[in-house]
Amino acid sequence: MSQFLFIVIANLACFAIAIQPVFAQFGAVPMRVKVFDGDNITLVDRGIKNKIHLACIDAPELLQSEGEHARKVLQNILEDEEIYVKVFKKDKFGRYYGEVMAGGQNANKVMLSLGLAHYDRLQEKDCQGYAELESKAQSDHLGVWANGTDVITPSQFRRDNKLLGVGY
Repeated sequence: MSQFLFIVIANLACFAIAIQPVFAQFGAVPMRVKVFDGDNITLVDRGIKNKIHLACIDAPELLQSEGEHARKVLQNILEDEEIYVKVFKKDKFGRYYGEVMAGGQNANKVMLSLGLAHYDRLQEKDCQGYAELESKAQSDHLGVWANGTDVITPSQFRRDNKLLGVGY
């Protein structure tokens, strides 16, 4: 009877962990962070790669104006920080789609507030406060908005250049 009770409790504990919202800690052990561009990273932990797409934002492609700058800024935000990812889902490219926390700040929102990303309205239910951050960056003429709001969005750039929208 006690062995059965132990098995039931162990199974309930596993189930409770499984249904928790995914708020994964990537960074409790030494790991490498590879920043592909302004909204895609790879976390490498003991040889296991986890591709992450920063939710709610769409950063300029590397070939666009501000694309390289966005990549470098994201790298600086994440460098030497413990990283947490609030995962919303896996996208069609197999990447985790979520908010990346580093050094106590939301990297997604920092990129948007610096004008180094556009607000991606496709997942509005997960993206509270993002529209306001984009509007503020636009009015302050930051990053991609330095010359006004008439800019080519990353999604339009991908369509015009027949890119899939995933850099790796």
